[in-house]
Amino acid sequence: MYKYGIRNGTLQREWKEALEAAGEIGFGGVELTVKEEEEVDRLLTDEGRDEVLGWAHDAGCQASSLSIGAFGKYKRGEGDTAVRAEMIEVTKKSVKACKALGGTGILLPYFEREHIDITDEEAERLIADMKQCAAVAEDLQIAICLETSFSSRLLKRICDGIGSPYIGVYQDIGNALHFGHDSVELLMALPKETLMIHIKDSDRALLGDGKVDFPGCRQAFRDIGYEGWLVFETAPGDDAVESARKNLAYAKEAFD
Repeated sequence: MYKYGIRNGTLQREWKEALEAAGEIGFGGVELTVKEEEEVDRLLTDEGRDEVLGWAHDAGCQASSLSIGAFGKYKRGEGDTAVRAEMIEVTKKSVKACKALGGTGILLPYFEREHIDITDEEAERLIADMKQCAAVAEDLQIAICLETSFSSRLLKRICDGIGSPYIGVYQDIGNALHFGHDSVELLMALPKETLMIHIKDSDRALLGDGKVDFPGCRQAFRDIGYEGWLVFETAPGDDAVESARKNLAYAKEAFD
């Protein structure tokens, strides 16, 4: 059986309330969205770490991962040296914060919405910067997962260039369709590079009501040997908790 998590934004709740709701529904973890660097810094203090661990303990639901929204500045910086250096440090600190909370990995968003793939120059910059983060990820055994719009060819090139088993891809089976890819083909093309997976359907639908090939994805998970978290980034609908409950029931039937 897979471990099921959900993003706090999907539940439309802040961290404490999301952990409580997720635990009550039956999720094993919550992916906590980190919007500002200051939030990472607080998690690295004893007080900040213990506060979140206390919430998780009371809810019976752990922090599965951290989604580093603050990393969006990297793309907006368009290669600015100072921004790159800042985001490298944010990434390293986020890895340490994730370890402190008992999580598995961090999500780094990097989307090119107009052209889907980034340029060769941008790819080489990203490879060079992620190489600087590899040592801390490997030492703490926390995955750094790039969630992107990119093709499997470009993702493979980036992961090969970085050359670390702890830096790879955060697949999103719903986003794959949005960016013109095939969800199953993208999974199959990146077996060892896929370190975490987001679950959602197309068109903000409940799971099973959109266009995602869930039977195909289920088989792909098995074929590539994926055994990590399946983290829900589903649409909240009119009632975020009830939508999450329905989606979890569907996923357990579809994947387990």
